[in-house]
Amino acid sequence: MNTASNVARSTPAATTLFGKLRALALHALNLHLQNCAVMAEAHRRPQ
Repeated sequence: MNTASNVARSTPAATTLFGKLRALALHALNLHLQNCAVMAEAHRRPQ
């Protein structure tokens, strides 16, 4: 089976691309979780 991980291992360009996509996805997830924490804190505080 020719999965994305196999393609990433076979070509350096794909490895770089998948590495950048992974870093971008992790950064987006981190920002999302920070945003959720801020919204939860704002919701928790009394008005």
